[in-house]
Amino acid sequence: MRLLALTTGFLIPLVAGSAWAQAPAHCAAPRELVEDEPRLPALAERFRDHQPVTIVVMGGASSAGTTPDSGYPHFLELALKGHHPDTPIAVINRSVAGNTAEQMVERFPKDIYPNQPALVVWETGTVDAVRGGDVDSFANTLTEGVEAIQSHKAELVLMDMQYNPGTVSVINFQPYLDALHQTAELQGVTLFMRFDMMKYWSEAGAFDFINVPREKRATLAREFYECLGERLADAIDFAARIGE
Repeated sequence: MRLLALTTGFLIPLVAGSAWAQAPAHCAAPRELVEDEPRLPALAERFRDHQPVTIVVMGGASSAGTTPDSGYPHFLELALKGHHPDTPIAVINRSVAGNTAEQMVERFPKDIYPNQPALVVWETGTVDAVRGGDVDSFANTLTEGVEAIQSHKAELVLMDMQYNPGTVSVINFQPYLDALHQTAELQGVTLFMRFDMMKYWSEAGAFDFINVPREKRATLAREFYECLGERLADAIDFAARIGE
């Protein structure tokens, strides 16, 4: 499990970027990594009519956070409330470290459906890649999970795994990334491309994912997840623009 710990470790923004003018400089990302096709018509209607919106986040360690207010789901809620001040919004975090996609789907009846969410953010793939699970089985599980969520009248955003230059050379993420992207396309759901966004930031010199002094990790990790939550909020808003 050391590889999993490395993959889901501290991810720190150190210098500013400038690719997306609407975002603060240190959170900037290219538009093509934030804007997917508008595929959240029911959420768009809720935002337009100021109806209550419940969002459930289902993910692993990087979604769970170390405290309730340290992970990106917390900052996603704050950002969406800032964008929609007249709409009651609640983000419920049901993430558990170490779960495969199959284990997450098994938790849907307990952790997702009772909350009757308008939207589910499903972050998955890391543990499956670390364990080297069968890719076809992973893809089938994704399809089953998407269809199960949709059958409960919720819309969905799929999120792929984190990028870390210290692990991509020893873990073969690509087949699982491909499965996530293909599933999103075939099922017509929004995909938040976290892996590509973080790779862009890393290669642009905006982030140092490895050389972080221990005493700075908690503070700077929190800053990173604030940025991620804000970019996810932007992606959700873009996907909910149908009918505007």
